[in-house]
Amino acid sequence: MSKKKVASSLIRGIEKVNPLDKPVNKSDTSNSGIESAKLGYRTIKKGKKTAKKTVKAGKLIYNVPVKTVKTVIWTVKAATSVVVHTAAMMMNPVFWVIVAVLFIVVTWILPTILLLTGGASGVTSNNRAYGNAAGVNQEISNVFPQAVEFYNTASENKQNEFNSFIDSLYYDVDDLLNSDLVYMECSKDGSVYQTSMATDYRKQQLKDKFSKSLSKEEAIALVYINLEKQKNADNGTEGEIYEVEFTQEAFDNLLNMMVSWTDTVYAGQECPQANCSVHIEEKPNPDYDELSQLVNTAASAYNDWGGVCVKLERWNNIQNGTAQTQYWNNTVQPAINKWLSDYAEFEQYHVPVWYYDYYSSNGYGYLDVLGGIYEECSERLDNTPETINVRTVTCDHLHNLHAIGLNVVSKDDVMTAWNFTEIDKEWYEITYKGFQLNPDIQTD
Repeated sequence: MSKKKVASSLIRGIEKVNPLDKPVNKSDTSNSGIESAKLGYRTIKKGKKTAKKTVKAGKLIYNVPVKTVKTVIWTVKAATSVVVHTAAMMMNPVFWVIVAVLFIVVTWILPTILLLTGGASGVTSNNRAYGNAAGVNQEISNVFPQAVEFYNTASENKQNEFNSFIDSLYYDVDDLLNSDLVYMECSKDGSVYQTSMATDYRKQQLKDKFSKSLSKEEAIALVYINLEKQKNADNGTEGEIYEVEFTQEAFDNLLNMMVSWTDTVYAGQECPQANCSVHIEEKPNPDYDELSQLVNTAASAYNDWGGVCVKLERWNNIQNGTAQTQYWNNTVQPAINKWLSDYAEFEQYHVPVWYYDYYSSNGYGYLDVLGGIYEECSERLDNTPETINVRTVTCDHLHNLHAIGLNVVSKDDVMTAWNFTEIDKEWYEITYKGFQLNPDIQTD
């Protein structure tokens, strides 16, 4: 006898002795919990026999009863109710009599739960339909790779769109004062990129922050349920399975929902280091001004000392001692004192010390010294530019600051944005688990 026949015989034998397979006794008012267990069991058994699988025109199609997804979700809740009643019966003396029967019930429930997640082998047509996205026009193992390609293409297109946006930020090393500034926050992990120049290095950092956030199983399950949701909306139903087809547009819509960004531009901003602009301004050369003044002073000192020399020469030619003394005291000495007063600083800083006595003993010799100082200063002045270029580093506040918000959302956010009902969310979980546990699908 084959293994399959043994299992069938065993089940038929169990049906004969299973007290939960008997009609519910509505007149029994005892609080044993057995009548509730019967109701839950018979409901599950009845639901298990409802759906039938048919193959038409080479396509795998499932005949699914109305309100299919809601029925499956109710079945799980009914199974849970049986377990709760089982816990309550532990306080009843007949508990140990029915515990074996409950074990058999669990063996019926467990395959059902596994079927909802796509993990059982002897699946019913209904449950297999949920876990394997039966609404697509062929086996999911054949459609899944195509859906992955759609998802990857949509992700690549969205990444390229984001990259193009980031690359459009203006930056030129030869035009820093007009280059853009950039600041970015990412919602996925709360990371922040502080304000900086939009350099190539910073742009690459921002582009690397792009993330799909969802696995391919999650993405494909979301798209599938959304397509079914749209079909249900068109037909005024909820939770029924319709034939749908994966398209590139459906996955593009998903990526648009998953990843988005905002760009707020603030004009007239200062760059962080305030050093983007260099100003060259022509200004009077302070060295030239100083030398020019010195040349003028040296010329005046030379000319004025020439007048003193004339008086010294006249004093030296007076033969009368008394007259000579009077001329010195009244004419020569006052002239020398005035010169020393007028050019004290010039003499202190520009006339060598060893020439000091010349003014009294050798007036014309001292005049030659003053002439030499003038010529030297004039030569220096001729070799000194009148103006210089002054370089100033600053920021002219000509930058546009791009404050970017990169929004990478979770699957729950996508379901909320797509207005998924609780039934839609349950359906998504069943489909997603089915993808994960399907041995014919290559998952992450």
